[in-house]
Amino acid sequence: MQIKLFLSILVVLAFFESSEAQSLKLKIESSISQENKFIKSIGYLDSFQNYKDLEREIQSFKNTMYNLGYIETKVQSTSTLNSITSVQIFLGNKYENIKIYARKNIFKLLDLIPSSGSDSLYFYQSKLTNVESLMRQLTNTLTNSGYPFASVSLEDLGRVENNQLQANLKIITKQPRVINSIKIKGYEDFPRSFINYFLDIKKNDLFILKEVQSKTKSLDQLSFAKQIRPAEVLFTKDTTNVYIYIEKNKSNRFDGFLGFGSKETSGGLEINGYLLLNLVNNFNYGESFILNYRNDENDLKTFDAKLTLPYLLKSPIGTELSLNIFKRDSTFTTNEQSVNLFYQLKSKHQVYLGYKYSKSNSLESDQSSGISDYKTKAIELRYNYVDRTPQNLLFPIKSQIKIRLSRANRKTSLLNENQNIYLIKANHIFGISKSNSFYMGIQSQGILSKNYLDNELLRFGGINTIRGFEENSINARAYGLISSEYRLKLNQSLYIHSIIDAGYYDTNNESNQKILGLGFGFGIITRTGLLKLNIANGQTDGQKFKFADSKVHLSLTANF
Repeated sequence: MQIKLFLSILVVLAFFESSEAQSLKLKIESSISQENKFIKSIGYLDSFQNYKDLEREIQSFKNTMYNLGYIETKVQSTSTLNSITSVQIFLGNKYENIKIYARKNIFKLLDLIPSSGSDSLYFYQSKLTNVESLMRQLTNTLTNSGYPFASVSLEDLGRVENNQLQANLKIITKQPRVINSIKIKGYEDFPRSFINYFLDIKKNDLFILKEVQSKTKSLDQLSFAKQIRPAEVLFTKDTTNVYIYIEKNKSNRFDGFLGFGSKETSGGLEINGYLLLNLVNNFNYGESFILNYRNDENDLKTFDAKLTLPYLLKSPIGTELSLNIFKRDSTFTTNEQSVNLFYQLKSKHQVYLGYKYSKSNSLESDQSSGISDYKTKAIELRYNYVDRTPQNLLFPIKSQIKIRLSRANRKTSLLNENQNIYLIKANHIFGISKSNSFYMGIQSQGILSKNYLDNELLRFGGINTIRGFEENSINARAYGLISSEYRLKLNQSLYIHSIIDAGYYDTNNESNQKILGLGFGFGIITRTGLLKLNIANGQTDGQKFKFADSKVHLSLTANF
């Protein structure tokens, strides 16, 4: 008895299983032969596992017909027999074109040129197949104009000719939305002035989500913060609340450099270098403080300090204060102080206007050496452009431009003279492939004056200007340099590169002296930071190559 019951249950379960597995069939046809041929040419899904998907396919087929111009399409009858659903459909006339009537300013939003109609209305004639994209375009335009809940529809649809329709365009914009609040998530102490001025997102601005999300991408240009997800919005009945998701970065930086070369007199090893400490946003204000000490060959010592305070008193204006002290053995010292006001044009652009005061004192009793005491006052105009790529740890800066123009007045005990001073510096990384890139940099600096003092000349040479030479070992009244590297990235934390640097410089006595630096190097990301090693040999015009004259530059950049 139990065996018979068990077999019966198996038979019932098998029946239900086969019923579930049995697919449903759909057949769409028309009683008109021409329409039937067209239906077969369009095609549709004809096999389903449930009725819900089958009904959805019928509606999808009708929408396809509407979009193709068969707006009279309707289902005449539906019948089901042995899991086959037959649908009798009527397509009707096919309409090719439609005249859409609206006010002229509506067509301007779509960059369309309408024709004049009646009662101050204009019309635009369109292919019926293009109507859906036009309506979508208009909806997006209204949304991007501060009307996120705008609705668009065609009303009073009617036939004009056999294959042409006409309709009135109806738009309901509702109340425009403005930003009522801006909330920071993740890094709640993020300086609010950067929201107002750096991102240019303010309360009571017209709300456009695309624009807000585009502006927040500029957070990548900040060293101390990054966006962790796109901005979002919460609508209530009367308010529009924007949420920006930010994470604080480790932005303090320690930068160290060591240079190795042979002494000209004894041929022994000579070591030089610098230490740079950059403290950024430690008070959640967006401020930065840079301290730099450099000890170069030939007993050249440099001390730099710079304080940058953005958005003073919640205004769009920031300030930059700097101090530079330079000492050359027992020859002279130079002290420079400057104050600048700057304005952030956009996330990558800054303009500066400032004042610089310089004072140099000779430490020699003999004033005939070309070194004299002087004082210089200058008005400076600067422009900075930086395009950061923080996701690229090996090459965090893609492009950079720096331009500085100064009008100065220099006074000595014997002479009062006006001068013009300029600096142009730019570099860019040209991507070739995922692993290959080319770095190119140019730098030009000069003093335009009738007379020159040795202790006011420009100093260059070394890792930041032309490699293969001692740091700040070349003095000039003007120079121009080109730096280049072919870079091969071996993996995400290691690359090797060539070094080809070239340039010229003018001194008080000679012009257009040519220099060249050749070598190679590598960079690697370690647990401490980015470690770089460069080996380069510098040559002046007519000088023979000596491997012993090569310079080794070792630098480490660490964020904390």
